[in-house]
Amino acid sequence: MKTLLLQLIVLGTTISSFAQGGFTISGTITEEGSGETLPGVVIVCLEQEAATSSNNYGFYSLTLNGESAVVYFKYLGYEIQKVEVSASSNNSNRYDIALVPESNTLQEVVISAEETERISEETQMSKIEIPIDQIKKIPALLGEKDVLKVIQLLPGVQKGSEGSSGFYVRGGGPDQNLIILDDATVYNASHLFGFFSIFNGDALKSVELIKGGFPARYGGRLSSVLEMQMKDGNKEEIHGEAGIGLVASRLTLEGPIKKKKSSFLVSARRTYIDALIYPFLPQDGKAGYYFYDLNAKLNFILDDRNRLYISGYFGKDKFYFKSKYSNSSDEGNLLWGNASATARLNHIINDKTFSNTSFIFSKYQLGINSINKSTNDSFELRYRSGIRDWTVKHDIDYRPNSKHYIRTGASLIYHRFSPSAITIKSSDVFENTAKQQNIDNLEGGVYVEDDWSISSKLKANMGLRYSNFITKDQYYNGL
Repeated sequence: MKTLLLQLIVLGTTISSFAQGGFTISGTITEEGSGETLPGVVIVCLEQEAATSSNNYGFYSLTLNGESAVVYFKYLGYEIQKVEVSASSNNSNRYDIALVPESNTLQEVVISAEETERISEETQMSKIEIPIDQIKKIPALLGEKDVLKVIQLLPGVQKGSEGSSGFYVRGGGPDQNLIILDDATVYNASHLFGFFSIFNGDALKSVELIKGGFPARYGGRLSSVLEMQMKDGNKEEIHGEAGIGLVASRLTLEGPIKKKKSSFLVSARRTYIDALIYPFLPQDGKAGYYFYDLNAKLNFILDDRNRLYISGYFGKDKFYFKSKYSNSSDEGNLLWGNASATARLNHIINDKTFSNTSFIFSKYQLGINSINKSTNDSFELRYRSGIRDWTVKHDIDYRPNSKHYIRTGASLIYHRFSPSAITIKSSDVFENTAKQQNIDNLEGGVYVEDDWSISSKLKANMGLRYSNFITKDQYYNGL
């Protein structure tokens, strides 16, 4: 009797769902052959004029009318995939899609007109997505493919003076740009005083620049948002890529840890300017400069609803010198670098709701060291300045239907600033201020936004963000 009653309840729920004339499909979109998740894939049902796109982790959700429909999956550089979907009696409308890259075989030339979504029809204005393949094809200084150099070619973006370490967007300063790599904030994005960026194109999956009209999910900056994501790593087979340039060499290796379940990515780059000039310098005076980058990422598919990502970036610049005289010696160095680590857990709550929880560490440090020794005296100067961030954030994507895309979330950042930490030592003076300069702050934010298609001719992105900043006895907040 209980079994029969349970079956009647399930049947009644199913009939009720069908009577409403709608069902929701969802899933994860990946690349065929590698398992790499694809962000920004367009999912469209032409007969119902319903459309959506996958989020940064490849998840999508689309609500349709009736009991069946034909859905197209479109992504630049990949073949269009047509899928016939239907409402399932057990509410299992999961469609995981693997898109096939387009073949490079030349076919006959067909000229046709196709209606595409114009920029004026999108709610997000001033947004530019830059394909990684395009970045690699653009000529660059000394053969190094550079993301920031491509950014500087875009309208509304201006590079600074020679040797400047930032870019300027519509009159804003370099410190007003929010630069994000796998959810981690990057404070100094340049090598060699601005001639190269710290981003290795071989390790990147997507690059997006927002120059204005920022959505509520971003906060803390005035000028622009530059968001980048690293590759997840090939889940099917091991791949490698290497390059030798005039000033640097690079190596990228990716592959499965457990086939179709987990993967890794390691990408490294280092200059050898110091090694090239070293033999030509006199024995009593040596100097050099080098920088390196290391990107690493682990990707685990825990089950159908959960994925874990662990990624990190480590990079450093160092200029050094050493000289010897008859009765004295000098040596010193100037070094600076970034480090970040991110752990992210993706969870599909249901066919309409997706969540991401991130734990992030980010650090930038500048250091100057100088030592002078002589027969009767010695002098030592050490300077340290930097910032460390510990961040926890939680974001939820909710798509109740094809008209609304709701995002909400909260973040908390613990800042530790260490400005001008100086240590001076000499024969007659000793001063150490390194332990007196730490400044701790808390920064928080809560947001909600809705990308709403009001009608075929009217769309809006509406949102609210509450931000606060706590330092010592002061409390700042704003909505």
